[in-house]
Amino acid sequence: MTSLLERWRTETHTFHFPHGETTVTLEDVAVLLGLPIDGDVVTGPTIVQDIFSTFHEHLWVIPPLTVIRGNSIRVSWLNNTFQQLPQNANNNVIAQYARAYILTLIGSILMPDTSAARVHVMYLLKLPDLNVVNNYSWGSAVLACLYRGLDHDIHIRQENIGGCMILLQCWAWERITSIALQLDPLSDEEVAAGDGFPVCRRWMNQANRRNAGFLLVSEFRLKFDQIRTRQFLWRPYIQNEVRRLIVVDIPIVARATIPIICFVTVEFQQADRVMR
Repeated sequence: MTSLLERWRTETHTFHFPHGETTVTLEDVAVLLGLPIDGDVVTGPTIVQDIFSTFHEHLWVIPPLTVIRGNSIRVSWLNNTFQQLPQNANNNVIAQYARAYILTLIGSILMPDTSAARVHVMYLLKLPDLNVVNNYSWGSAVLACLYRGLDHDIHIRQENIGGCMILLQCWAWERITSIALQLDPLSDEEVAAGDGFPVCRRWMNQANRRNAGFLLVSEFRLKFDQIRTRQFLWRPYIQNEVRRLIVVDIPIVARATIPIICFVTVEFQQADRVMR
């Protein structure tokens, strides 16, 4: 990741390589993470007036003061408190645990800050009705946070990076063949069982890895400096092995030049610079 981040340009939100510039787009989010990218904007109030009543209303618990800082709460507390769904749980209890799980995913994987230890309570305000959660463009929010996280890393050289690193890592493996892991193709039975979508699953599944190998940062830098045109896939998702895994239609907005928003974070997807 270090050698890849060195090629990030904040003014265009693109990585610069010898063969041109490229970036993570909404298409990548939809394919790799399976998140909706066309829907209501993920935005709203960022200040929670009463965090205790908010948690009581949505999760039926009152968090201790020790896990609260401002308008954020420790992800570890969410994990410990909602670790095991009770037996014979009714629909209300199931909904509480589902909200806690979504909040944990947001704070630790999808839109983490640089610590990945805390999550803002503002996201909980988007989860009161789980029947409409899928109406939001969560993919746009994830991409906006990734762009912002990469920008901050470049400017202040943070030790840790905010944003969805799983998305960035899988994006690099899908597109840059010279650094990609060697994977065993999924069988038709595995594809039918849903093991191939979201497409990140094929990279995260340890059973499919032959040998990840280890390279130094300097070795990755050299690989990127010497990358050939054929070693970068501009349209990886039309490859037969990947295309057979995609079980959703990708909205046309995936290839649009548009703002992407997550509450007060507003960035631009400049697809016209990188799409082929």
